[in-house]
Amino acid sequence: MSHGHDSRQHGAQNLSRRRFLGAGATAVAGTGLAVGAAGTAAAADTYPRVTTRGHYDITWYGSVYLTDGHTEWDYDTAGDIPGLDSAAPDELLVHVHGWMNEPDSAIEGFQTAETAYRNNGYDGAVIGFSWDSDSSVFGWWDSTEIAEENGKKLANFVNQYRTANPDTTIRLVCHSLGARVTLRCIEVLNANGITDAVQSVSLLGGAADNDAVSTGGRYGPDLAGAVGQVDNYWKSDDDVLNWAYTTAEWDSAVGEEGCEGTQPGNYQDHNVDYVPDHYSYYEPGEGCIGEVVPEW
Repeated sequence: MSHGHDSRQHGAQNLSRRRFLGAGATAVAGTGLAVGAAGTAAAADTYPRVTTRGHYDITWYGSVYLTDGHTEWDYDTAGDIPGLDSAAPDELLVHVHGWMNEPDSAIEGFQTAETAYRNNGYDGAVIGFSWDSDSSVFGWWDSTEIAEENGKKLANFVNQYRTANPDTTIRLVCHSLGARVTLRCIEVLNANGITDAVQSVSLLGGAADNDAVSTGGRYGPDLAGAVGQVDNYWKSDDDVLNWAYTTAEWDSAVGEEGCEGTQPGNYQDHNVDYVPDHYSYYEPGEGCIGEVVPEW
């Protein structure tokens, strides 16, 4: 089953708390796919996730735009979202993938990450957040713009979910460029006075400036004001961040050096140099999820 949610009243970031909380949700009936001879493909298609696939595109000359029928706040869901399509869980973990993930590979990543969470004792509900990250290797700046725009959509989901399920603890885990989605989400929530919705944020190899999470940076005050705890897992020899991020941004990423500057009081860096590479942070048996889960 899939649902569509829209907040068409919202046209600017600085919304009043009443207007933001008053965003309506419109359900659109879908057809569930049974798991049978189709096997893995059907199971993957019904993996529970918030999805904004197809909401953004890039012109031939490199300009990002919203596609027809979508707003800066709307999102869709697929599969059974606990608390929306079934009973509310005690906890909901939203895993946000990184750059250059096709829809299928994003779902495979969610499944891999969930296995790692389960192997390390986490028994809360796990869903994914799938966004238009599959640009070419030359589309980094377009992808960062799309990532930050998706932060508003994730914030809208978090707010509406929290309103519908006030007793459910919400945790956000993000990998690589998914950090930009998540940090922008927290910025939007804090700007709208929604400071009690997210219990924890965990950054895995985060592709965001390392000074942006400090108290003097863009996101530091928002992390301090709108998140219970923030944990950053960084790797000094992360070749992807050391080369690609530094080349594109002329700066260091929080996922390769940790926080530069004064850390928010609820923030902690964790060096995980034992992780084999940039793509293994959430791999069962190889990644750092064995450190992530105990922090909760």
